[in-house]
Amino acid sequence: MGGGVGVSAHGSVRVVTERSRVAMPETGIGFVPDVGGTHLLGRAPGELGTHLALTGSPVGAADAILTDLADAFVPSAELPALARDLADLPAAEALARHAAAPPEGVLAQQREWIDACYTAPTVEEIVERLFESGVPAAKETAETLLGRSPSALKATLATLRRSRALAGLEEVLDLEYRVSCAALSTPDLVEGIRAQVVDKDRNPRWTPATLAEVTDADVARYFAVPDGGDLGLAPRGTE
Repeated sequence: MGGGVGVSAHGSVRVVTERSRVAMPETGIGFVPDVGGTHLLGRAPGELGTHLALTGSPVGAADAILTDLADAFVPSAELPALARDLADLPAAEALARHAAAPPEGVLAQQREWIDACYTAPTVEEIVERLFESGVPAAKETAETLLGRSPSALKATLATLRRSRALAGLEEVLDLEYRVSCAALSTPDLVEGIRAQVVDKDRNPRWTPATLAEVTDADVARYFAVPDGGDLGLAPRGTE
């Protein structure tokens, strides 16, 4: 989850098991997906990545493969044998010996309402569509979103949509660096960590408290050049 995705999901061979839970849960602590998370989620089929980025919900093996956060399912009991084969065989050949069909996921069945709701231009309209869809799971998702940091939700949606227009991971990491630096100066990150990690009361008090109070200018500040300058990973001429 979070940083764990950053050190694994950009790899060339990504294996999940029946025990795997994959997520970018940053909006729940007042932060935004980083470590290239918006690069990965922005390229997931349809609006599945938008759904996962805003809700921060974890997914199992099948849904991780569906959203291109993983490549193959290997039962956990097979991992020692896979490791032995990787010592002697090319990765693709070793993986083929142990890969299997994953247990059924949930996102494929939810794709219709997810795509219909998350194509909305704003977080407010996404929430409205979720409530009005008539699908119980969509209504539950709307309620989940209303519990996340309003500022983080709007910054995340804007970052995800900008990342889709960028050429590669380096450019997205530069973008995420700006957004992350801005998030570090917001009260929501401290409050989110307090509520979820320190006190664990699961009752964050966000500032601003509602989506309507987060202005376009507030969101624009997430994309300003940090005081120390940009990260500078993108090749020259692509910034």
